[in-house]
Amino acid sequence: MNFNFVASHNLDLCSFKDIEKFVDDYPDFQTVVLNDEDELKVLLELMGIPDAVCINVNSPEFSKYWDLSAYQLPELSDEQFDQFYENWIQKSSRDNNMDEYGSLIFLQQLSSKWNKLNYRLIVKEND
Repeated sequence: MNFNFVASHNLDLCSFKDIEKFVDDYPDFQTVVLNDEDELKVLLELMGIPDAVCINVNSPEFSKYWDLSAYQLPELSDEQFDQFYENWIQKSSRDNNMDEYGSLIFLQQLSSKWNKLNYRLIVKEND
């Protein structure tokens, strides 16, 4: 399952109806591939976001989104990210490889920028 992390000053739900508009509106979106929503819940808990609310979307491209705007994403140093990643591997039982590591590195690279924006969301693509 593809979960797209996005951030913006403006939220336009029409962006979720068309993939091209979504990409135009959120050019630095980051996709994390997970097995299911339970893994997303584990990831969010590790990020310090224990109760993100899920909202269904009527769209051919996306099925739902989680609004994280009330939370700050973790701003991690290299060492903190490595510890975060180790915790993720242990709790999720996912493979420890470069693809897995690379799929989460955006947290270290973009969190500071995204925390300054009004909206932070995770948008789930339709299966």
